[in-house]
Amino acid sequence: MRQVSGFERPFVQWLFVASGMILIAVAAGEAVALRRARAEIESLRAADLNSRVEADRLRDQVTREQAARESFSLELARQRGAAAPATQPTLTLSPLTTRGAQPPDPTVVKPADSQLIQLRLILPSSAKSGAGRYRIAIRTWSGGDAVWSRSGLAMSTIENRRMVTAFISGDVLAPGAYEVILTTDAGDKSSDVAVYELAVRAPDAR
Repeated sequence: MRQVSGFERPFVQWLFVASGMILIAVAAGEAVALRRARAEIESLRAADLNSRVEADRLRDQVTREQAARESFSLELARQRGAAAPATQPTLTLSPLTTRGAQPPDPTVVKPADSQLIQLRLILPSSAKSGAGRYRIAIRTWSGGDAVWSRSGLAMSTIENRRMVTAFISGDVLAPGAYEVILTTDAGDKSSDVAVYELAVRAPDAR
């Protein structure tokens, strides 16, 4: 093998050795940084999973508490109704054809937190009959945050209109704009049926 000219000089040899050591040190540093980055990513992934599980748990807890409160309100309304007939407040919504670029104007006055209201969602004409059970979800118009949901609902015919109804308590409807999503309640095979909008204003707002 032909000898490289100048490599026999000690200065060149030491420079070559130093360069090799620097490359080894850089590679080792990159490997350590990569391991740390991977460990941090796994830690963040685990934290994100835990936060999602906790959010789902809290959401389920809120749903159960709302259902219990509504059941109690229904029973209380029945007890009062046995002594004196009362008119049940209703909130009827029609399906949207297109979603507007701006939230809807407030048309509903904030009810009392303990007030029980029958929410009526008119089914679109394209909705198939015999779709089984339905699910209603209310979420904020702008952020899409879940506010309330109820599943296992059946279709009803009221005043010759097909509707899906559910009872909600007044504390669900804080002032603000909302989207109401109606889907079929079929687990993984659920499908969208219609979207509705409403906006609630404070009692003293004009």
